[in-house]
Amino acid sequence: MLHIINHSRDNTMRNPDEPSSIPTLHLYLLDSDNPRPCILILPGGGYHHLADHEGEPVARWLNTLGIHAAVLEYSTYLSLTAADRIDGIAPTSSGHTPAMPSSAAAFSEKDSITTPSRSPVDLSVNKDQTSTDARQATASSASLLIDPSERLQETEEALRLLRQYADEWTILPQQIGLIGFSAGGHLAALTATIGHIRPDLLLLAYPVITFHEPYTHSGSRLHFLGASPEPQAIEQYSAEQQVSESTPPTFIWTTADDASVPAVNSLLFSQALVAHHIPHELHLMESGRHGLGLALEHPYCRQWTELAASWLGRHGYGQQARTLSDMPSDVPADSPQPNVAASSQADNVPVRPNQVLSGKIATTSTSRPTLFIAGDSTAAIKGASEKPMSGWGEYLQPYFGEAVTVANHAINGRSTRSFLAEGRLQHLSSKLQPGDYVLIQFGHNDQKADDPARYTDPDTDYRSYLQQFIDMIKQRGAAPVLLTPVSRRRFLPNGIPDPQAVGRYPQAMRQTAAALDIPLLDIFAASQQLYATLGEVDSRELFMHILSGQHPNYPDGIADDTHFSVQGAQAIAELVISAILQHPGLTALHSCIRHSPVHTV
Repeated sequence: MLHIINHSRDNTMRNPDEPSSIPTLHLYLLDSDNPRPCILILPGGGYHHLADHEGEPVARWLNTLGIHAAVLEYSTYLSLTAADRIDGIAPTSSGHTPAMPSSAAAFSEKDSITTPSRSPVDLSVNKDQTSTDARQATASSASLLIDPSERLQETEEALRLLRQYADEWTILPQQIGLIGFSAGGHLAALTATIGHIRPDLLLLAYPVITFHEPYTHSGSRLHFLGASPEPQAIEQYSAEQQVSESTPPTFIWTTADDASVPAVNSLLFSQALVAHHIPHELHLMESGRHGLGLALEHPYCRQWTELAASWLGRHGYGQQARTLSDMPSDVPADSPQPNVAASSQADNVPVRPNQVLSGKIATTSTSRPTLFIAGDSTAAIKGASEKPMSGWGEYLQPYFGEAVTVANHAINGRSTRSFLAEGRLQHLSSKLQPGDYVLIQFGHNDQKADDPARYTDPDTDYRSYLQQFIDMIKQRGAAPVLLTPVSRRRFLPNGIPDPQAVGRYPQAMRQTAAALDIPLLDIFAASQQLYATLGEVDSRELFMHILSGQHPNYPDGIADDTHFSVQGAQAIAELVISAILQHPGLTALHSCIRHSPVHTV
């Protein structure tokens, strides 16, 4: 059963009693007497969930280009196991929700389309049977909830409906495109290459393309093919292997340092398109985390929408290219909108022109100041296989908007000693420009006395290594900023946070800052105050506490009072921004902060 919800009719929400496991086509049609192109949107989410910021906001942006849009709420792990969760299994604590819009029109019986029923399937490969049709590929996992070919059928059915009702919905049936984000990009690429019903045009945003190691996204492959897929299935559902002369023109963008889905995925698909002489553009941005969506708050990745609009215009889709500033104010964004505008000085920082090359890599650079982060796992960007674990450094960029670029070089498991020994500070320093800032926060791994590669004595080695950080950063004309290590969640019997939760390292950081006259942000003290305010029980929500069977990344559950949940990382990021705003030595950054933090915990 495929539901249709037409958001251009009225604002009635879908009946909450409807089974959430039924795929749904959400229509965002323009009020137009003349037929227009239409683009179907497939949000990402690793086939586990659907990322809401890659759904309706993208549709509203396409509407500003004069293009009809539709969002397919296709089957995911969460939707297929919804009945089990209703029966008592706890919902995921990933912090993500299905790509449901803020409003939906009433559902009627005529809006239903019958599709094959689904149940857990055994997809063991018969090695004596071969097929040239990639749709026959199978995987060897009895726990797989949906056959891979059925995922394609959902997208094909959506495309079929858009063409079938083209007259009623004023759609140009020969101009129906498809855009996919992350895992949705994988589904879009497969539909465009091996689908029985294919789009006329394809756009891919930081897509999963290959299921081959070492570049695959393991979570997407797990939920698409199961835990132990056969080599034949891996090959046949790797989209770069399925490109042919009939693949439609394609637009691709990604970032060079995507930590979740390596940029090689996009390069592999581009290489295959070149080999088959398919017109396409590939834009490889210098830096940006995975899952940016429209990237409204990213200083230069946000340009992808302008590049895509221009490309769509050249292919006869939509009006003249529109910038994000042209979007109406009520269009939802994929990250919080600022309450206070940045200073005019910050808004007028020049940006170098972007280079647009058909079928080639286009890189984007900016002359805005950069705020670097050197630290450990409490600040680091987490990959999809680690989510919902998050680092506080992942949530700083929205506060700065276009005024400052945040470059997160924090990495799991590092101490001051190992960060230096691995050449990471030298690499970071090579990117520094005068006027940049570097936030330095270590301590958790410096505590590991049983690991000589990481341990530092807080009164000697630790302070000596911090001195090396400071000297190298100053030599490049940048400004070091010391942060005391964020506290672990550890309470004493009397109910107050343990002041020794990170040993003597917070005090050593304070002493170093005072001795060398370096700005200090006391995040240890601020985080302890936050935990004390929440209390021992409620503060657990800030950390990685997941029950067994609650999340596929942690099948046995996890109880971790060092690493943060999405909610916890956002709360610590707010503490960092508050500390910057309160520090008299960082006034140059004050005017760059777009809005003041408001705790959501």
